[in-house]
Amino acid sequence: MINKSIVIVGPTASGKTDLSLKLAKRLGSSIINTDSRLFYKNLDVGTGKPSKIQRDEINHHLIDIIGPREDFSISGFIKKASEAISQIITDGQIPILVGGSGQYTKALIEGWDIPKVPPDLELRRFLQEIIDNNGVDFFYKKLEKDFPENTLNIDRKNPRRLIRAYELGKNNIVRAPKSKNPSNLFKLYGLTLNRKDLYLRIDKRIDIMIDEGWVEEVKKLVDQGCEPNSNSFSSIGYREIYSYIMGITNLEESKSIIKKKTRNLVRHQYNWFRLNDPEITWFDINSYSQDKIIGQIVKDFNEN
Repeated sequence: MINKSIVIVGPTASGKTDLSLKLAKRLGSSIINTDSRLFYKNLDVGTGKPSKIQRDEINHHLIDIIGPREDFSISGFIKKASEAISQIITDGQIPILVGGSGQYTKALIEGWDIPKVPPDLELRRFLQEIIDNNGVDFFYKKLEKDFPENTLNIDRKNPRRLIRAYELGKNNIVRAPKSKNPSNLFKLYGLTLNRKDLYLRIDKRIDIMIDEGWVEEVKKLVDQGCEPNSNSFSSIGYREIYSYIMGITNLEESKSIIKKKTRNLVRHQYNWFRLNDPEITWFDINSYSQDKIIGQIVKDFNEN
């Protein structure tokens, strides 16, 4: 009986999606998405979502599961991802988890205890005003001062996560994760390459996304009622393109900001999964072909 899942991590634009598709085809497996941006329907171009053809060929879980104006918690993700893993294993396949959201992936593989506290909308509006007036860095320092225990493993540039951490602190709940899952349930593989080459790939990828209709995609979302404060618009690029559509910036300015924010995201992704982590087998994609990487993964699982 198969009892271990493959987890593919790494920064944006490192080739995780393409590798996962080829690996799933080789193993006859299914893929579980761990990228929070791909949960949303109608966010396709700007998230690098696998195409419908690709999803028809390889079974995918946790893609297009909520509307662009809905929210989805980490606890909800853990529940659905765990159910998908169990089903795939029951079907005699090896689950392949892939995505760039380090917090979601980490929460799943480490079995975090996620506090169940209902949202306090009035408090959230008040905290959002603080961020709007003073900036994210100011608010992070406030959180660090008032509830330092709730800054553990948090993306300090993500307003929604910071507000939630403060909300938990107000309820006297420590956000510290508690590991329950034994490490032998998951085998982690990482894709990496030097920053210069990675940033060039990111810039090219963003240019291609614009050419493939990212602006038109955001216009449609706005027509559907999405606004800058919609949960889906926290995905990098959507608010920036919204600013372009509204005439606040020109397209080149928006593209420049998107590229800069994506590079910053890379640093956060490496903070979640470090190159010196002994639990991760890293592959430099400038040194290893996809065929070599897939061959190594298949070999590892044939030996177990």
